[in-house]
Amino acid sequence: MALRGVLTLAFGAPKYIEMAKALGRSLMLHAPETPRAVVTDSRDPELRKLYTATIEYRPSFGSNVRQKMYLDRYSPFDETLFIDSDCLVVGKLDVFWEAFRGLNFAVQGVQTLRTGDVDTFLDVDFVLQRFSLSGIPKFNGGIYFFNKSPEAVRLFETARSLLKNARDLRFSDFRRDGPADEALYGVAMAIEGLSVTDLGRRGMWSPGELQGKIKIDVAKGICSFVKRVGEAKVPRLVEPDIMHFFGRFTESLTYRRECVRLKKLLEGEIQKAGAITLSDELKLRAMTIPLGYHRLRGYFRRATKAPVSARLSQPPRPVSSSGVLRKARKLSSPAAKVE
Repeated sequence: MALRGVLTLAFGAPKYIEMAKALGRSLMLHAPETPRAVVTDSRDPELRKLYTATIEYRPSFGSNVRQKMYLDRYSPFDETLFIDSDCLVVGKLDVFWEAFRGLNFAVQGVQTLRTGDVDTFLDVDFVLQRFSLSGIPKFNGGIYFFNKSPEAVRLFETARSLLKNARDLRFSDFRRDGPADEALYGVAMAIEGLSVTDLGRRGMWSPGELQGKIKIDVAKGICSFVKRVGEAKVPRLVEPDIMHFFGRFTESLTYRRECVRLKKLLEGEIQKAGAITLSDELKLRAMTIPLGYHRLRGYFRRATKAPVSARLSQPPRPVSSSGVLRKARKLSSPAAKVE
């Protein structure tokens, strides 16, 4: 029987190591029998205890997301489910193994870019014409499935060749450091004749295009919310087995709270799944409010390209301690609906 396992990357700044720890805890809770490997440059003993295997980070593969172009070189498994370190596993992984059964390389998605479509990370019409393609898979790269087959190896090699010629092929930079992995893998999939796999409301989802609030309790396996999906932005209720807190969402109160709950639960500090103390809740809110305030100011600066108003330059209006306590007690309960 093929050896299946989970792979993730955790290198560089301490925050990425902490994210990988949270992912590791969620895997221990919901997929304890599945081997899990982390590629890292960290010697953090706690990180190494949370994973069944540690793999040395190889700087020669490049910086940042370029590392994701070499997942096949890193993985020790016959069948690999790569999960970004900013994800939390909320349920069993069976849905992924079943959905990707018989495939050599797979991603979850619902959209294909066609002629006339506009994308942030590549010139769609140029690429379609350059490679004589009819469409390009569009997806969130929070997960990738692949095996050790020659077909999977060929796809990785195709993606890496695109990376080498990214400027000539009009790929846009992601965070000022080369093209996005989704764009490279999407074009490589199109060249190799592959398409996205729709897992319906299950699988991996992110809070991008969120409508309303997220209901989540990782410890209890609860996660659901409504988001706009696909090119038409049609509202859909999703119930992910993996929640991808990409970008700014790792700074959210929702993500931070779930990380604290997981840590305390697995360390035996709490007996009731999902419960945290009022003190924990207040500390989390104290950390999160300034982040949100400064992000809001930054948004208005970029939007107007001018100094923000005098009112926004002032600190947030104080909130009464009694109001904060009431809100904290409500939100510190398990399965609370949060922003």
